[in-house]
Amino acid sequence: MFCRMVQLILPDRRSHEEPLAGRRLDRLLADLGINPCEVLVTRESRLLPDDAPLGENDRLRVVPIVHGG
Repeated sequence: MFCRMVQLILPDRRSHEEPLAGRRLDRLLADLGINPCEVLVTRESRLLPDDAPLGENDRLRVVPIVHGG
């Protein structure tokens, strides 16, 4: 059985693939244990909202938000 995948480039620059399974971005981040308040996610250099639907063969980049005093 063929499984559709989403490719992620994580903050540490590792590449990771996850099954699509009809997920939205917020569910994918939760499944990976990533707090959406601590990262921005882009697809084709465009910022994605947390509720963005994911598409087959998406390539997402997860970028940490730098904050502090």
